[in-house]
This record gives sequence, structure tokens and C-alpha cells, in this order.
Amino acid sequence: MKSESLATETSGDLLTPLSSFVGRVDEMVEASRLLRGTRLLTLTGTAGTGKTRLALEVARKEQRGGRQAIVVVELGACAGPESVASRVFAALHGRIDADTLFAEAKGPGVKLSGWLVVIDNCEHVIGECGLLVGRLLARYPGLQILATSREALRIPGETVYPVNGLPLPDPDGRPSAGEYLRSDAVRLFADRARAVVPDFALTQENAADTGAVCERLGGLPLPIELAAQLIRTFSVAELRKRLDDPLSLLVGGWRTASTRHRSWRAALTWSYDLLKPMEQLLFRRLSVFPGGFGVDAAVAVVTDEVPASSVPGLLTALESKSVIRSPAGLGREEAGAGRFHMLEPVRCYAHQQLRDLHEEEQAYEGLTRWLTALVSPLWRTGIASRETVRTAGAELANLRHALEGPTADADERRLLLVGGLVTLETDPDPDPEAGTDTARLVHGALRAAKPEARYRAIALEAAAMLAARRGAHREALHTMQEAVDRERASAPSPLLCRLLLRLSLLKEHAGDRSGALEDLTASVRAGEQLADEPTFAVCVGHLARHELVRGEPASAARLIDRALPAVPAVPPEWQCDIMHVAGALAVECDDLSTAERHFTAPLRSPAKRPGDAAGLIEGLAVVAVRRFQFERGLHLISAAEEMAESVTCGLRSHPWWRQRVEAARAAGINGLTSRADRELALGRSLRPDEVVAYALGDAPAAPPARDEARHGPLSPRQWAVAALLIQGLTNRQIASRIHVSVRTVETHVRNIRGTLGLRSRSHIAAWAAQAQQ
Repeated sequence: MKSESLATETSGDLLTPLSSFVGRVDEMVEASRLLRGTRLLTLTGTAGTGKTRLALEVARKEQRGGRQAIVVVELGACAGPESVASRVFAALHGRIDADTLFAEAKGPGVKLSGWLVVIDNCEHVIGECGLLVGRLLARYPGLQILATSREALRIPGETVYPVNGLPLPDPDGRPSAGEYLRSDAVRLFADRARAVVPDFALTQENAADTGAVCERLGGLPLPIELAAQLIRTFSVAELRKRLDDPLSLLVGGWRTASTRHRSWRAALTWSYDLLKPMEQLLFRRLSVFPGGFGVDAAVAVVTDEVPASSVPGLLTALESKSVIRSPAGLGREEAGAGRFHMLEPVRCYAHQQLRDLHEEEQAYEGLTRWLTALVSPLWRTGIASRETVRTAGAELANLRHALEGPTADADERRLLLVGGLVTLETDPDPDPEAGTDTARLVHGALRAAKPEARYRAIALEAAAMLAARRGAHREALHTMQEAVDRERASAPSPLLCRLLLRLSLLKEHAGDRSGALEDLTASVRAGEQLADEPTFAVCVGHLARHELVRGEPASAARLIDRALPAVPAVPPEWQCDIMHVAGALAVECDDLSTAERHFTAPLRSPAKRPGDAAGLIEGLAVVAVRRFQFERGLHLISAAEEMAESVTCGLRSHPWWRQRVEAARAAGINGLTSRADRELALGRSLRPDEVVAYALGDAPAAPPARDEARHGPLSPRQWAVAALLIQGLTNRQIASRIHVSVRTVETHVRNIRGTLGLRSRSHIAAWAAQAQQ
């Protein structure tokens, strides 16, 4: 029998797809490239990520390219080593058997040169499969193997290619149906939905819900396909609401699929059953971390059952078996060093296992104990250090989850946790639903705790901050005063310094300047007495602001000089206030270079909030106008207005500063005359991160970013990425320049390629360079 006929006979049916293949353009290119340079390529990934389909599509591509022979071996039903070997030998039509494969000398006449063997679903017989594959590759030098497994085979010469979920909608894209269709995950959902409801179409009305469904499902093809089949019964909006219980919902797989692929629960049970008992335990406990976790967090939830020294090894095992994802696999900077994540649909399964085995109490106690230790500096210190804010800020999702969990309402630690939640939130104007949920948690903790609970002042501070954010300033002032009175009953503390500072700001907003100065001065004295440098620096910075606006620049300069040495230890929220005052003082002294340096420094922090940055952007606008850079000045002034329309406190709210900004605006308008309105409009069209990149000089000027007639169908953010590709920057360098994650840049590059029909980064760079001409 000729090898060509063998290829047709053994693989023809398996290589004939019954459904369309959506997306995976980059993966196809990369897998094919890797296959050309290795004899064993293993596609790994979590359940439902589409490893089998990708492998078969790569095999089809090889078949079209004239590959001599391709055979496919499906191991899903294998029960043991004999079954693995017999299936492989059968697929090769008896050309080899155990006797010839394991004989001491090579058998004459057996040639497998140019053959590609696709071995699918190796994970449950990983040991036997690894031994057999290793022997095949050693015995037949011309043979290539493409394997799929939830775990690598771990044999010499293996190249491992992780397969992740499909790209999700661009988080910064324009909210249109066309923008959502740039996502492979959304296109897969729409394609499979049309298979059951032929008139289904992605519209402006259902696009956002479709994108949210795909995001909730991690971009994984299997659950997305299962969800799309439910369109016969539910609208996309209803489907989105019901995804809180994906295990019960996603059950209607294809009849032709293997049993484990007919429901999402079955797919995950297959993986779960392959874990060792201690791996299963850790997997279940990690489900209490929707926001990701590091080694220390993992130790905290199994501390009574697993030695701390064993946890890193267990995490490595779970990552190698594709049930959690490592920072390297995520490709995102915000994951942090050593931080792991579990895809949300996988976490739902792990959490169900946790409940079924009645382990919630232990897991949530470990979570609460660990989070309490993490946010306790909010109680022990005045202004928490920058490192504390950075570390604890990564746990916001976990904080909220812990507070929504089964922890007893009367547990006084909840008072500290709600304080941490509100203090660490980086969005000063959260969406109404999130803000309502946070307020419910805060007030619930206050009602449930005893009046004498030691963390009560922290929760009162949080309640006051929430009231101020929603504009209820009288309530905020009353609640903050209650927190101060409570803390004053004990010895002076760093917490009292912070509460007095916040009370001072609220009184200032209410027009009580003398009361504000009294509280601020008391805070400065207490901070100096306690040798709390960050708190002292923040309080002195605000005192310098008062001196500056009342026309005492010399006094303000002496105060700000005392604050600046401690600024590096101050978190971004407060650092912006200090540096705004320092920059404004330098402007008054006509030292524009120093002013620019002060205004710029906090903008490089990824943790700053748009509202905090607005004053600094205005400062850079004033500097630009005084340097006769009128276009830049007007861009920044109008952009700052869009970033934070509501001016409530601090230097930015004071008439002294508003007069200087308005004077700069007037000078810019006079300098540009008829072009002024256009430049102001360009500034207003920039998003906050684009404003920061432009202000720092790290991104193209505003006009090219908005010239759609020249730059075609790309979104402004995509154009910014394309422009940086011209410079030959890596994804990590681009992410740093435009202040987003590496994963977001990867998504942008993929979407640009799809939109423009280009094959590589160099093609994008060439296109962008031509578009700039």
C-alpha cells in the first residue's frame, strides 16, 4: 500500500470538519512554524480551549501542502498502556508493532519519513503516551508527532505550545457591533448561534451582552459554543444573567462529541479527576480568589492541611496541568511576579467542588485572615506606604469576594476589610451598581459590628468617603467627624492623622476654611510627633497649598521642601496632591523646568486615578502655554476637563488655580485664533490613558491619532500602537509607553492584523509608516 493512499484512508474522515473554523489565525501560523522546527509539538491548554480542533486544522494545512502521510490517533477512550499502543499501531496499519518498536535493532524496510502522527487527548495516559512517543521518535528519525494534552509529555525534544482562549473584545474599542466582531470569541459565538437560529445577527443592542458572555467564559471555545446553542431559548441578555451558574447552564453539547465535551461540567470533571488528592484540595481552595493569587495567598487557604513548603510545587503541578495560569502564560504585566490566575468558568467549577465537600468555612477563614493581615497597615499607619497600596490594591476583587462570602456579619475584621476596599479602589467614580454594592457592604459591616469594635473608625472613614464620592457632602462631613471623635478617645495615632486630614478637606469643601486649617494643623503636629513620614508629608503638602493660595509663596516653599523627601513612599492618590502644589509653586516662581518635572513625576505611576491626574495635566498645559506651545496647551486643558469634570477639593478646585488655567486657555486661544476650537476638540477626544501618554511625550500628538481619513478603520488606540510599531518596540515596551497591560497590546496587534488583513508586525509597521506620509 502506498503511503499516499494510507494517508487518505486513515485520516480523511477525521480531517474533514463538520463546522466552520473561526479565528486562530495567529495560532495556526505559529503552530505551523513550530512544527517545521521540531519533531514533537504538543498543544497544551485547559479544558475546552480548542486544542483538538487546532491540531486537526494544522494537520489539514500540512495535508494541503503535500505531506506524505497523516494519521490521527484519538486516545480519549484509552484505559491503559496496552490500549494506547494498540491504537497507535492500528493507525499505522500494522507497519510497526511492539516487537519491532522495542527490538534492540531496527527492523529492515520500515520507513516513516515525512509522516505526521496526530495524537489527541494524551493527558489521562500521559506516562504511557510519553514513553511510546519517545520510543517512536527515537526509532524512526523521519517521523513527526503533533500531540494535544492538558499537560506536556515532558520528554526530550518536545516543543510545548500553550493554547489559550480566543481573543476577547478590545476593552478600549469603540462600542459598536463592528468593533465587537473584531474579536474571534464574539465571531465564534455569532457563528454557532446562527447555526441554531439562522436569523441571529450581532447588533448594536446585543453586542455588549455578547462580548460580556464571551468574557465571562474566558474566550474558551467549548463553553462559548455551548452557550451559543442556548440562543434558541434565551436572548443574549438573559444568557448573560444566567452565567452565574455556568455548570448547570452549559449542558447541550453535540451528540457527535465525546461524553466529556457534551457539557462544561463533564469537561472540567475530566481534568479534576486527573489531579492528585492534594492538588484537588488546593484547586478547590483557590476558587476563593477571583482576582488571582500568589504563593502566600495559596498557603493561607490550606495552612491547616498542607505544609507551606509544599505549596509552590503544587501550584507548579496545577499550572502544568492547565487548571491555573501562571504570569508567563498570561503575558500581562499587572499579574505581578509570581501571581497566578484561574479562568472564571474554571473557578466556578472549583468553587462548586468546594461547596460540595463543605470546605467553604476553612477556605474563607484563610482568605479573611490573609486579607486582614494585608490591609492592616490602613489601621496601624496614617498614609499607607506606596508598597502597601500596590500590594493590597492587587487584591480588590478578592476583598470584595471575601466580603460577599460566608464570613459572619458580626466579625469585626469586616470593618477593616470594607475600609480597605474603599480606600484601595482606584476609580473615583465607579459605576452606580458597583458603588451601591460597596455602600451596602460598608453599612452592613457597621450595622453588624459592636459599637466598641476596634476597626469601627476605619469603616466610618470608608462610609464618609463613599458619601463624598456620590456628592452627599453633609453626610460625609458628619460621618468623618464621628470617626475622628471615636479615634480621639484613645491615644494619638497615625490613623487619627489621616482622619483629621480627610475631615479638613471636607470642611474646606463646605466653606469652613478656619475649621479646615485647625484640623490640618492638628494632623501635621500629630504626624510630626509620631515620626510618620508619609502622613506628615501629605499633611504638610496640603498646608503648603493653603499658604500658596493666600499669597505666601515663601512659606509654601519652606513647607513643600519638608514634604518632598518623603514623596517616593507616598501612594499615588496623595502624591499627586503634593506634586501639584510643588509644580504650581514652581510656575509662580517662573521655573518652568522644575514645574514640568514635578507635574510629570506622578503621571508615570500606573496606579494614579484620572481625577488625580487632571490637575497635573492642567499644570503641564500652563507650562506649555508659557512656552508658547499653544496647540499642546489647548490639547491638555480640554483633555483634563474631560478626565475629571467634577472639581471638588484640593488645589484644582481653588479659584487661585482656576484663574491660572483660564488665563492659559485664553492665551492659547489668542495665539491660535481660528484653529483654537479644533485643537480644543482634539484634546477632548483623547481617552485618559492617551492624554497621559501625550502629556509625557510618549505617544504621537493628538491630531494624527484622530485623522481617520488618513488612517482608515483603526481605532485611536490601535493607531497609537501601530505608530509605536514603526519604532520597532516590543509589546512590553509599547505597554509601558501607553500605560496598558502587555495582554492588551497583544489584543490590539491581533485586531489590527485582522482589520487590515496583514500577516505580521512588520507589515503593520510598513502600513503605518506609509499612512503617516
